[in-house]
Amino acid sequence: MRRLLIVMVATGLVLAGCSRSGLPAEAWAVSVCTALTPWRNTITELNQRAATQMGQTSTIEQTRRNLVDLVTDARDATETARAAVAAAGVPDVSGGESVAHGFERSLATTRDAYAAAGADLLALPTGDETAFYNGVVDVMDRLNRQYEQAGADLVDLDSPELRTAFDQAPECQ
Repeated sequence: MRRLLIVMVATGLVLAGCSRSGLPAEAWAVSVCTALTPWRNTITELNQRAATQMGQTSTIEQTRRNLVDLVTDARDATETARAAVAAAGVPDVSGGESVAHGFERSLATTRDAYAAAGADLLALPTGDETAFYNGVVDVMDRLNRQYEQAGADLVDLDSPELRTAFDQAPECQ
């Protein structure tokens, strides 16, 4: 989870475009980090909770409920972060509009991946334990690939001004 933030901050600062209106780079970086820090913490807490719960469940139904709750809570946290990033506006740097939309799009893609995982988990058959757990592995593998792709989509963005702003903002450390 921290990995996505690192990808977003380190490599996701990154488009060259034309827009030069919006917040100063420093203020925008602070707004984005302020939005992403609680999200990252929530995702970490959810993963820890899931690990604990999985060790305590004894039925397929409970396992499914725990996993669906996990991805639903992650989806909701991601939407909250996406909305906060959108509310941050556009940084006043070359390509700022593309950078802002890239961050928002990455979070929307992540949110949608969590939603799809929840639906896929609910669709798994519960009558065959092997089929169910194999399905869980498939769903979670797909979720992880989509999650990684959402972060990788930011690699094409570049702004030296934003990179400096993210590096210098205490909220981003």
